[in-house]
Amino acid sequence: GMLQRAMIAMAISCKPSILIADEPTTALDVTIQAQILDLMQDLQKETGMAIILITHDLGVVARMADEVAVMYAGRVVEHGSADDVFYRSAHPYTVGLKEAMPTNDPALQHELKPIEGSPPDLFAPPRGCGYCARCPHAMQVCDVQPPSDHFLHDHHFSRCWLHHEQAPIKPETIYFKDAKA
Repeated sequence: GMLQRAMIAMAISCKPSILIADEPTTALDVTIQAQILDLMQDLQKETGMAIILITHDLGVVARMADEVAVMYAGRVVEHGSADDVFYRSAHPYTVGLKEAMPTNDPALQHELKPIEGSPPDLFAPPRGCGYCARCPHAMQVCDVQPPSDHFLHDHHFSRCWLHHEQAPIKPETIYFKDAKA
């Protein structure tokens, strides 16, 4: 915890307009983690600086983020407000992440499902969608052509062929169902 605090202090000593925090809470107990996140939020309020938070911890994302970009195999696969990404997930990888995450909220309880398969070899990246080999909804086009942005509304997009008008599966059938839709 002290190392993270020292790194944050060093980073903000030159009064940046943006703080890039890469896994700032990894390997910390929940008490220290909360203190680091509180410190970052306080600094953001006091200085007005933006924070780009890189993390695999969806709980941290839910607590800290206004906007979320979900990445897979080096590419953004979904981007939107935290509410859109968490409660109206549109990409199968985002859905898979949430289905693999435990929750304490009884209204959102679900059976945990691992994401099957292995990530692609990024030294020989796939031609199409990077998630294709693991996606339960993959189609032939997914393997050969990367999907383009599909805007669900102004600031929420997904890069998935399921959103193409000729997709054999309608995308609303894959959305993660929860109590706050």
